[in-house]
Amino acid sequence: MYAQLKELLITRAGLPGEPIVPEASLDRAGIDSMAVTVLSMALEDVLGLVIDEDELSAAPTVADLADLIARRADTTSLPSTA
Repeated sequence: MYAQLKELLITRAGLPGEPIVPEASLDRAGIDSMAVTVLSMALEDVLGLVIDEDELSAAPTVADLADLIARRADTTSLPSTA
């Protein structure tokens, strides 16, 4: 999920790729509130995931952000038991 997250941040939010590394804080990676908003919309468009900006911006690092998205993608893809 990290590679896909990085790609979305570069192509959709217009961020430079170099500072977006797993161990970087969101701030250090250049992921500001505008980038988080764009990411939230891109996740819904591309992956069908709805994750609000507050939850995305609460991730301490880029790796944590990727893990959050991966967990959501896993729970969204689970078959319904209804």
